Amino acid sequence: MTVLMFVLLSRKASSSTTVLLPKTGFPLRISSVQRKERDLWIMKKASFDQLYKWQRTNLQNNDEFILHDGPPYANGKPHMGHALNKILKDIVLRYKLLSGKLVHFVPGWDCHGLPIELKALETHNVQNSSSLEIRQTAKLFALDTIKCQKEAFSRWGVMADWDNGCYFTFTPSYVTSQLKMFCDLYDKGLVYRDYKPVYWSPSSRTALAESELEYNANHVSTSIYLKLSLQTPLPECIADSSKDAPVYLVVWTTTPWSIPANQAVCYNPDKKYCLVRYKSDKDNKYLVIALELYHCLEQLWSCHFTLIKEFCGNIFNGHYYKHPFRKIESMPLLPGYHVSTKKGTGFVHTAPAHGPDDFLVALHHKLPIVNLVDEDGKFCTKAGSDLCGNDVLDKGQEKVLQFLQNDVIFQESFTHSYPYDWRTKRPVILRASLQWFIDTDKIKTQSIEAMKNVTVVPANFEKPMLNQLASRPYWCISRQRSWGVPIPVFYQSQSPTKEAILHRDIVDKVCKLTLEKGIDQWWLMSAEDLIGKDLIKELKLSPGHIFKSMDIMDIWFDSGVSWNSVLPPGKQADFYLEGIDQFGGWFQSSLLTSVASSGSAPYKNIFVHGFVLDREGRKMSKSLGNVIDPHLILDGKEKKQPAIGIDALRWWVASHVSGNGSNVSVSTESIQQASEDVQKMRSVLRFLLGNLSGFTSAPFEQINPKTLGLTDLYMLHLLSEFVGTALSAYQEMNFRKVTSLISSFINNSVSAFYCSIVKNRLYCQSLTSEDRLSALFVLSEILDQITLIIAPILPHLMEEIEIYHPWRSENGGLFRNRKFTDIQKLDISDVDCIYPSLSIRNLVNKEIGRLNTQEWNIEISAFDCRDLQLLQMLQSEGKSHNSALCELLQVSMVTLLGKNSVDSISKEQENSYKEDCFKKIECHHFGLIQITLSKTKLAICSRCRRYTSSDGNICFSCLKVCSL
Repeated sequence: MTVLMFVLLSRKASSSTTVLLPKTGFPLRISSVQRKERDLWIMKKASFDQLYKWQRTNLQNNDEFILHDGPPYANGKPHMGHALNKILKDIVLRYKLLSGKLVHFVPGWDCHGLPIELKALETHNVQNSSSLEIRQTAKLFALDTIKCQKEAFSRWGVMADWDNGCYFTFTPSYVTSQLKMFCDLYDKGLVYRDYKPVYWSPSSRTALAESELEYNANHVSTSIYLKLSLQTPLPECIADSSKDAPVYLVVWTTTPWSIPANQAVCYNPDKKYCLVRYKSDKDNKYLVIALELYHCLEQLWSCHFTLIKEFCGNIFNGHYYKHPFRKIESMPLLPGYHVSTKKGTGFVHTAPAHGPDDFLVALHHKLPIVNLVDEDGKFCTKAGSDLCGNDVLDKGQEKVLQFLQNDVIFQESFTHSYPYDWRTKRPVILRASLQWFIDTDKIKTQSIEAMKNVTVVPANFEKPMLNQLASRPYWCISRQRSWGVPIPVFYQSQSPTKEAILHRDIVDKVCKLTLEKGIDQWWLMSAEDLIGKDLIKELKLSPGHIFKSMDIMDIWFDSGVSWNSVLPPGKQADFYLEGIDQFGGWFQSSLLTSVASSGSAPYKNIFVHGFVLDREGRKMSKSLGNVIDPHLILDGKEKKQPAIGIDALRWWVASHVSGNGSNVSVSTESIQQASEDVQKMRSVLRFLLGNLSGFTSAPFEQINPKTLGLTDLYMLHLLSEFVGTALSAYQEMNFRKVTSLISSFINNSVSAFYCSIVKNRLYCQSLTSEDRLSALFVLSEILDQITLIIAPILPHLMEEIEIYHPWRSENGGLFRNRKFTDIQKLDISDVDCIYPSLSIRNLVNKEIGRLNTQEWNIEISAFDCRDLQLLQMLQSEGKSHNSALCELLQVSMVTLLGKNSVDSISKEQENSYKEDCFKKIECHHFGLIQITLSKTKLAICSRCRRYTSSDGNICFSCLKVCSL
């Protein structure tokens, strides 16, 4: 080659046009100003809104996966709890779709009940309105809320038919299905009406189920120890000891307001009791208490007892005491094995209208159920003029205590866990009233048996759910409100104590009216018109004396029968996925109604997530100023809060949900970290896209992976391992692990390792050289497989990748055209031979630190021939600037020496090395490998930027490429 030609080529090589830099329209960053429009553009371009309908039409022959949506309340703006729940469901659905399943997902809303009614009344300031006006107002409020939530869920990328494929518990079709279910359970003897003590919310003026309560651990009650005078004498052997002085038994209660309704005192016939002399400031008293509590009460009351006599509790059989309010009345002492001697006195004040155990005692002994408390939680007229109209938890209790003051031995403030109305945040009481119940005792055993075929994730929550089922009391399903599904019952007299009229023909008539005109007809029409003249005559009812029920059904019954309206006939849901609180709520109400109806559970699997809390573990509230609004994450708020976008929100959800059901902490920092994680991914994916620009799939289809170099094969091996592990984590619902695997693989294996070592091949070799195409083949495989793995979590970003993909941009979207089964099973059997080289790479990087490895030469002395053979698979020559080993180690030159070639380095050579920053390190594989590093004397190539040029111009390798 002439000097002139060399110069010309050198000048040509210096031009940037000879370097094949990545080219793509895929933007590196999306500004906060553009973020919202970008997300919406991607959703439109990829037809997000049509995907669910598309797969229902085109995948009908595939196996179906059913995820049944637990309906959120239509009573507020979308919040981070909604985001966590809906995005998790969508990740599952998209994973199943990419696994080749036909997915069934019908989003729903719980539209009835007190939460919505109270919000509607508060928002619209409706006072003293009729039931119909309240219903109309509540419905409008629910519809507005549904519209707001639906828009948010759709923006989050949740795959569903949002226009025509949702369910609402107030639609005529849903309501009629529910009415028929109620009638079915009644006909089976599982629904009944009774007068029982139930949780009653004075602040809401309605009965509540256990699932509608929250417990305040810091509630303070007034605790009293009350003496009651025995009216019948004790046996002589005991009475002699008291020397004819009056004897009192002592009861303990934290509900003094219930004392006026007292009907008995219970004792445990198997426990030991004792007679003690108690000396007070006023006089001596003889008290009867449980022997086991003798010292405990002595210490609590700060007094001294003189033990007179011990005896068994069964001696109280047939004895009476004076009523604490009505002194002239004698009340019975009754045996009760519910009486404990762990606390209290061993005697239990029994008011059947205000306690479940008390009520059972009353049933057994035929005691009257005396209720002195009205719907507002105030004493009624039967309580007497002194108490009437006073709140039992306030002034009413104060008056009771004033009346009892001479009989109270000890009084204190008692802090304990106490049930509160979950909506009004006010304490509830137990109060007897006529209600409708589901007889859970008849279906408990079958429900527990049905759970044996259900997988609960995490598994440690299965036992608590079974315990809740086993201990669940009767389920009160009637409510005294307006906004809900009416209990389709009539009465022959206006008195609600009369026998109920519940007949299937009547229910069918009400259902027909509902489908034609809506359920409001129950409130608009008279009882006679609802039933119809023909049925009145047929059932021999008395016209003019028929009255309809004004109770509505519990919202847990509303949502608990959703499986009956939403799931395909005869099918179970594969998944119920909700928050941890639903073990006592929707999971249980769905199970009980399904078992009662069909004998089996409505679901095969239950997956549970925790609550979203702030960084300090607190619930988010406006008063604490710790609310993070998902809407602001997506769209921002002018300059105060930049838009971060849907990718960050979805990544935050997936990366923070653990598999153990623990609560999830959210903060502006964790959301920002999620955004940064996504941006790192975006940068690497852009690099892959840019290098594939201008190609079609054709060149890569001709490549046999077995012919690839060892470094490329090793990268494909890492890819295969990553995909397998990630898919297993998806299957286990361990999304936190999935995100961790993705981040690690992209940042370490792809970016820091492979992309960094093949840049010279990609940028500086000829466009279609064998080595360059090999690297591009690997990049193509990485991009194909990694986009599939990330897609369930970040569908927006992955569809954006598809839009800019050089040969897939017109295919119609990732989820329509690709499946996990498309991932090519590459036969990469043996890559172990690269491990000595990787060990050397790690040692060199550690030794050199932040210095540029390209400025160094490496001499590798392998003392075991097996190590040498493995190294020679990456470099066959003794010395090379361009071998695969040189590429892997990212150095200027590698010299390989075997055992026979290793000679002691002369002093002159060692001194020469030292002048060039000589370093010496060792490692072991089969044998000793000695690594000597020294600074290269070559200059940087003006084209490839490697230290391979003898004069600072173009290196020989680049010269060959440019001469082609």
